[in-house]
Amino acid sequence: MTEIRKRLTLLWGVLFLLFALFATFSFAEDFLTLITPEEAAQPDAPMIRTRGIKLTRVEGDGPQIKVHSPNLEEPLRIPFVVDIGFEASSDKIIDYDSLSVKYLKLVHIDLTGRIKPYLDNNRLMVKDVKVPQGKHRLQLFIAYTSGERTMMEIILIVEK
Repeated sequence: MTEIRKRLTLLWGVLFLLFALFATFSFAEDFLTLITPEEAAQPDAPMIRTRGIKLTRVEGDGPQIKVHSPNLEEPLRIPFVVDIGFEASSDKIIDYDSLSVKYLKLVHIDLTGRIKPYLDNNRLMVKDVKVPQGKHRLQLFIAYTSGERTMMEIILIVEK
């Protein structure tokens, strides 16, 4: 009887672990939490603009950053799609390892590790992005292998 009880306990333990792993893996890619509520609660960096996109080219003519989605002229609803394309001049090569995404708070928060897995060739595509309600400033940075860089500031205004 004790041997049967041990085997049943072991079986239930294994089944529980398999269920936990299945739940973790099957739902892990349903959405991307780009910004956590704790990060959103951090003090904001000084604001230059209140809405839209601010594009600044730094040290030459870097790759073009084209925001296909979301529409930044309208308040966003959760979840939303992020679709950003990167275009190079005909004689240049984009250094995708240079891609950097920062959340502009008083102390900047690096979001690159969260979003970089969604980079495929010249496109950053995330289907279900979740961020807390409010205004969020992001900075995208990308460069050519030859060094020319582009920095774009994006302001997301998120409604419930």
